[in-house]
Amino acid sequence: MTNRRGIVALAAAALLVVGACGTRVEGGSDAGVDTAAASGASGDAATADGGSQSEEGMVGTLPTPCGDGDASGATDQGVTDESIAISTIADPGAQATPGLNLGVHQAMTAFVEYCNSLGGVNGRALDLTLLDAALFNYNQVVQQACESSFAMVGGGGALDETGAQTMVDCGLVDVAGFTISPEKAESDRVYQPLPNATYQFNVGAARRIVEEHPEAAEHAAIIYSNLPVTQRQADRQVEAYEQVGFDFVYEQAAEIGELNWTPIVVAMRDAGVEYVAMSSTFEEFVNLQNAMAEQGFEPEVVDLEANFYDDAYPETAGAVADGSTVRITTAPFEDDPQDPAPALYLDWLSQTAGADAKPALLGVQAFSAGLLFATAAKACGAELTRDCLVEQLDQVTEWDGGGLHAPADPAENLITECFIQMEVVDGGFARAFPDEGYACDPENVVELTGDYGEGASEDG
Repeated sequence: MTNRRGIVALAAAALLVVGACGTRVEGGSDAGVDTAAASGASGDAATADGGSQSEEGMVGTLPTPCGDGDASGATDQGVTDESIAISTIADPGAQATPGLNLGVHQAMTAFVEYCNSLGGVNGRALDLTLLDAALFNYNQVVQQACESSFAMVGGGGALDETGAQTMVDCGLVDVAGFTISPEKAESDRVYQPLPNATYQFNVGAARRIVEEHPEAAEHAAIIYSNLPVTQRQADRQVEAYEQVGFDFVYEQAAEIGELNWTPIVVAMRDAGVEYVAMSSTFEEFVNLQNAMAEQGFEPEVVDLEANFYDDAYPETAGAVADGSTVRITTAPFEDDPQDPAPALYLDWLSQTAGADAKPALLGVQAFSAGLLFATAAKACGAELTRDCLVEQLDQVTEWDGGGLHAPADPAENLITECFIQMEVVDGGFARAFPDEGYACDPENVVELTGDYGEGASEDG
């Protein structure tokens, strides 16, 4: 593989955010963000254009964890009388994909400004440092966080396996917005508002497909980019879907930047495929869908992961994407913009990022991670330590960020039992199921038994 091809491959892996995660409106932006400090706690009521929920002391259904207090003392690294130092990692400086997950940095900036406008956490202002892993430098920026931060909050890295053990070894706690690798997702001292547990899989959409399209489920195909991260995700999906009645008659790796999709399309057609999934980027899948259209191959069901919930997908694909479904676990941006918790996120994002604001599913998860961190930190009172933070996070067994996303269990690292199916319609997204809220059922979660890796451990 040439150096250029290797960079493109890693970029593709970066853009595939497995499990619950996904991006929305993430392209192009100034990517050189390194660090930024949040404004000091003011104690004033938080307000943003068009929003009033924070004035009532609520974030949707969640009592705000932010407010005045008399906490004091240098109780742990990064904690002073006046402030709590936190870091957020993303990859906006990635050369192959400029602006990658910039929405994560923007969301955490918005959260910190919101929280500090209310007085911080028990009166201590949040002091935010934005760290740019630029795809290849995740371990290096984790080392930076180790040197000065109390905790990592809201972030994630496309190559997070490279710094997972470093974080554990230096004693940090990470209330992550998202994780990619098993090394990170299953790591000690990592908590997520929407866990991406390696050995669980949400099959809610699959169960619905089996019920409504049984023939398609029995003639399924999955295509994946020829990379470890995408193959692992495809293997997990196959194992999970087979538990609820799917039969995969065709599984195939495709090279990054594949120029000739016709052999794969013909093979699917010859195998009688009526269901198609792909573990890759939407750019790769658009090329496959165009080839399918050229060959007159129209499977009954196209079922895609949350990383396809990106306006650029239907805009790029055009009519060939119509009818494709995407499964998500966060409140859709197409829903009522006045829903309190999502509206608060969007209001503060607009207020802090202005015209450059990038609403994103990972941004929603970052904002929720900020709320989760602040809730646990508030419960510690003046004696804020990492040990106390872990003790409090270990008690949060149900969390939805006040309505930002479906409920999940951060303490036990258990994925949500809920889902929403979105459908591509006329160049955009619309709800397919359910009509409102989430479709939730304990049977939507299955356990996996394959060997997909293990997390970083305090035992090394």
